[in-house]
Amino acid sequence: MTEVLFYITEQAGTGVRDALAWRIAEKAWRQGRQIYVHCQDEPHAQALDQQFWAQPASGFLPHSLLGEGPAPVVLGFGDDPGSHHDVLINLAAAVPDFVTRFERAAEMITGDPRQREGGRERFRFYRERGFPLKTHNL
Repeated sequence: MTEVLFYITEQAGTGVRDALAWRIAEKAWRQGRQIYVHCQDEPHAQALDQQFWAQPASGFLPHSLLGEGPAPVVLGFGDDPGSHHDVLINLAAAVPDFVTRFERAAEMITGDPRQREGGRERFRFYRERGFPLKTHNL
């Protein structure tokens, strides 16, 4: 069954979840994992693609948008990504239907009140369905 990891930070503001997603994706990539970053919508996926290229010079994260070709990290939205990935990083507001296809799923919860409430709803969703849950306070 998919293990769900919740990363919780008190930081709030635009881009906090996206920055956490980059850190988690980089760590998973360095462990040899295939990662799918599930974005809210197409504009979010495109913006995240640009942000991933602009990360600090000390970092590098080989990635692509879904459908652009193979990469260890794929950014997409909407439907099931189709190909095999080990880790799902969910940046959408809801839990995607295909979450059970992944070995692990990561959820980022920030200090923003709306993000907190959405995180609580997703946590309840996973707990009620018996997913193994872990939390990490950052």
